[in-house]
Amino acid sequence: MESEQDREELEEAGSDDALRDVLLELPYVPDFLLDDILFHFVPSRDKPRAVYHQLIGKSGSNWSSYYTKKGWNFLHGSGEAPASDGPYRLDVDSARIDLLPPGRFLAPRPLLHLGRDGPGIPIVSLEKRRPLNPWKPNYIRAVEFIKRFEWPCPVPRRVQAAFWEIEECGEIAGSTSWRNAEAILLNSDSCEVRETLEAVFYNRPEDFPLGSEVYLRVLGRMGRAGFQQLTALANHPVTRKRRAVARTLGELRDEQGVPTLLLLLDDEDPDVRGAALRSLAKVGVTDLQDPEGKVRAYLESPEPPYRVWASAALLAGGDESQRKYLIQLVKEEDRPLADLGDLGDVLVDLDLEDVVPFLIHRLKDERREISLDAAETLQRLTGEDVEFSAEQDAEQRRVAIKTYTRWWEERKRERSAQRRGRRKK
Repeated sequence: MESEQDREELEEAGSDDALRDVLLELPYVPDFLLDDILFHFVPSRDKPRAVYHQLIGKSGSNWSSYYTKKGWNFLHGSGEAPASDGPYRLDVDSARIDLLPPGRFLAPRPLLHLGRDGPGIPIVSLEKRRPLNPWKPNYIRAVEFIKRFEWPCPVPRRVQAAFWEIEECGEIAGSTSWRNAEAILLNSDSCEVRETLEAVFYNRPEDFPLGSEVYLRVLGRMGRAGFQQLTALANHPVTRKRRAVARTLGELRDEQGVPTLLLLLDDEDPDVRGAALRSLAKVGVTDLQDPEGKVRAYLESPEPPYRVWASAALLAGGDESQRKYLIQLVKEEDRPLADLGDLGDVLVDLDLEDVVPFLIHRLKDERREISLDAAETLQRLTGEDVEFSAEQDAEQRRVAIKTYTRWWEERKRERSAQRRGRRKK
């Protein structure tokens, strides 16, 4: 969690003056995330001789071991620090990580490039060698596969390191460095990398599913060629692999995945069929895309989650008649939303604001399971950050109800004004 000092630093760093198109050349894939890093230039950003990093948020709490003594003293020492310009935050979307080649005798010094072709500025505050991760076990089963894996074609060192990092993180609870590794893969698009992603996913065991989730997501975001390779993997002989493909197609929300998801509705495994239907609820499907009515047939399913997902898929595809059904479920069903195909998630996916008054009614319910998932859904639908705990404190509940009721009244007025504006036009 960000401290008050972190927030002050972020406000000082701002976003308009963020460092864009930065290339970080590091000896390793770091555990800290780029969202949690600020930079100070010595003596100035225009004429830098060196740069110091500053970790904030969770990374600031967890990864102080990444500071050199010089870097720690710069931020926390009592002595006089060199004149500097900063802090500056990164524009994370345009930042890139590359790995330095290992030195023969000494570890290479981390560098920051302002612009891809800019000269490397030494990051003197960052350790050259990756510190030990105290949460990492001594023996990691997840990397046994990648140790033995035969790379189908040559790929850059940073790409191989990214695969190792992701496989390791699959077994280490709470690790987040896989996000850096995923960004490295995504920024290394090539035929060779796509072929490697496909081969690693196809052959890896599924004991630790994080890797498959990342590889499929990256593959699907690598243009049309990558997306076609992703959909082709829906024919994998292993059930868990097909289920992973179905889930990823929903996560990507690309209508080009609809034909593959419709094919997976005929899968022999019910879990694959369920994953495909849930993903169609995220992507949306029209009767034109589904002339056989596979999705519409699930509206008569005896299983409530299937009915919910089918209705959501059709509504997302433009069938407004399904809106009333989903609203009535929230209004009339006596079960938690979680028991209705994670209905809360479905409502958020569809941005179905019309259910807010009925969720407020659920919030008043004395049954913990009813009120808690209503509170979570309300928070996500409205964007109102209201505290509501499992203890269901009476005052806390009253404040939450009042806040969401006020939000709904304001939202109704906004919608009425929008409708009047449209009629005038």
